[in-house]
Amino acid sequence: MTLQFLVTLQIVLLLAGASSSGRPAVLGVVVEAYRAHLGGSAVSPGATVYDGDHFSTEEGGALELRCKAALLEVAEKSAVLVRRAGNETQDAEVEAELAEGTLVFSTARTGELEIQAREAHLRSAGEGRTVAQVSVIGPKELRIYARRGALLFSYRAESKTIAEGESYRVILDPPEDARGKKEAVKAGRRRKAFLLVAIGAGAAAAAVIVYDKHEHKQVESPDHP
Repeated sequence: MTLQFLVTLQIVLLLAGASSSGRPAVLGVVVEAYRAHLGGSAVSPGATVYDGDHFSTEEGGALELRCKAALLEVAEKSAVLVRRAGNETQDAEVEAELAEGTLVFSTARTGELEIQAREAHLRSAGEGRTVAQVSVIGPKELRIYARRGALLFSYRAESKTIAEGESYRVILDPPEDARGKKEAVKAGRRRKAFLLVAIGAGAAAAAVIVYDKHEHKQVESPDHP
């Protein structure tokens, strides 16, 4: 081997090491922010969204993120972790984990965005645009509303398709008496992982409208034409 080849090889290895230990992958950008935080610091529109970023909003706050073609609207008093799921390719799916509060999300195609809340997962159930809302109500309770398009809800190896326009109160790991006598589980039968209780679309569709109270202007919802 020549000295030049060895030097070139060493440079390549150094660059590869620097790349692997470099900054996290870029996932998107902050579109709107009011009383919103990235970690412990205030965040402003135009900020870059990186893999592993943790965002939160104060009372009266609002935040909108664009990750590829997907939009995430974080309501007041909410917290969400944004990360890249699975492989390291440029087209890897974006995953948003809602820790508390409410999240409205919009995605143009399947395989682009997955939402996690209390270990449950939500994703688009078909082709075309999907707009939905999920709220964390308690340690074992969620509220889900499929505003446009169908959703696939899954938890502990069980799944359910939520049709467009449907809204549910979701009880995770429900107690036996929550299903009523008619649905009592027989001895030896596996216990259900979750229980869906339909609620009026009007109640759920008081879908989050995000306002910039400082500027007194309304931010467009993800399902705005």
